[in-house]
Amino acid sequence: MELADYGSLFLTPKSVAFVGVPRKSGPGALNPVDNLRRWGYEGRIQLVHPHVHEIAGLPVVPKVSALSDPVDLAVISTPRETIPGIIRECGRKGIRAVIVTIQGFAEADSRGKELQDRMLDEASKFGIRILGPNTLGITNAFHRIDTSFMPSVREEVPIGLICQSGVFFVGVTQLIGGMGIGVDIGNDCDVGIADALEWLGQDQRLGVIAVHAEEIREGKRFIEVAEKVSRRIPVVALKTGRSDAGARAAASHTGSMAAEDRIVDAVFKKAGVIRVNETQDQVDLVRGFARLPPMRGPRVGVVTLSGAGGIIFLDSMEKYGLKPSKLHQQSLNGIQSLSPDWMRLGNPIDIWPAVMKHGMRKAFSTALKDTLSDPNVDGVICINLAMPEAEQKHLGAEKVIQELSDRFDKPVVVWVYGSHPEEVVKQLDTRGRALTVPSMEAGVRILGTMARYEKWKTSLV
Repeated sequence: MELADYGSLFLTPKSVAFVGVPRKSGPGALNPVDNLRRWGYEGRIQLVHPHVHEIAGLPVVPKVSALSDPVDLAVISTPRETIPGIIRECGRKGIRAVIVTIQGFAEADSRGKELQDRMLDEASKFGIRILGPNTLGITNAFHRIDTSFMPSVREEVPIGLICQSGVFFVGVTQLIGGMGIGVDIGNDCDVGIADALEWLGQDQRLGVIAVHAEEIREGKRFIEVAEKVSRRIPVVALKTGRSDAGARAAASHTGSMAAEDRIVDAVFKKAGVIRVNETQDQVDLVRGFARLPPMRGPRVGVVTLSGAGGIIFLDSMEKYGLKPSKLHQQSLNGIQSLSPDWMRLGNPIDIWPAVMKHGMRKAFSTALKDTLSDPNVDGVICINLAMPEAEQKHLGAEKVIQELSDRFDKPVVVWVYGSHPEEVVKQLDTRGRALTVPSMEAGVRILGTMARYEKWKTSLV
């Protein structure tokens, strides 16, 4: 069986068998069957448990050999001593894709290492691929399947996730910014990061893939797969276990052996993988790549309500390989005509005096439209105001930013400041292509990274 075929068995199975699930269902039971039903999974679900005849309203058989219909994917959550034997039963039943969720294998002790080796030996006899152990499994919002026992929200977003810890599944909003398809490789005993990356890299619904890794196995193959995938969509990777203490913790967590950090850097650079060292950077970049048009060059236009804010942007640009655009005079004429006679505008464009004379929407619309129209501009950074609701109706530029970010094929990032930012950020992030950022420097970092990625891609042509 080809590797791609295994990807379809894991990510888009037509039938799933759960071997060992909680006897109870409903709130607090942490039963994966509940998750599947809530997500509207349309495939066949079968259950295996030796002590009960029904779980969550579904019939239960006592062993794998008693399953009636063909099974694409088996999810095993039984005591570790039973796993090798159940793998053998799966093989005899014709099941070729298995997820082992439980802990206690190579990451735990010598007995766990022995059981993991036996499990792999049984799998090799039948051509079975194993994801895990110590994993929440897979999630595919487009196919409405989630093998995790942890409740989650289904979002059909263009973000793929490959991780080596369930924390990224459970905390995906905080750590990644969303997930359309995810693979938790756990201990990485068989299916590894390169395998999962190859599977997700073929899905045209994804626009970016986030990776969390404690170890990169099969370095040569990883480079080949990652470079191929990166030619189509960006891969943003957080490699942990960089410190001595982190490496020791990784070994006890998933049995991973962390490579020297300089080697990881070289591997990622060769493969075109975008490396980050902080979770906030990963969230920012994944959201940027998923939401924004490409940043085709380093030239940035800045539309600001604060002269000081514009200077902060300028100070950050050089660090991230960006430069302020040299705007054509005609791009400045519109906002110049709305500004006081004594004010001479450049880039950054400080529109506050024009706002005071003509109102927020007229001033912001004029400056942003003309900046986006300028051929010397590759991307735009804006500063928007957030005030109490009554004032925001008159001072807010959200609709203008949304409309213009949709009209032009250039990235627009927005930093929102003021006393009531949450509602303004929510409004901008739910409509239009503009991206809100948590800080001014984050906006520069996102556009700089996107520009470097586009330069890397074009250098390969």
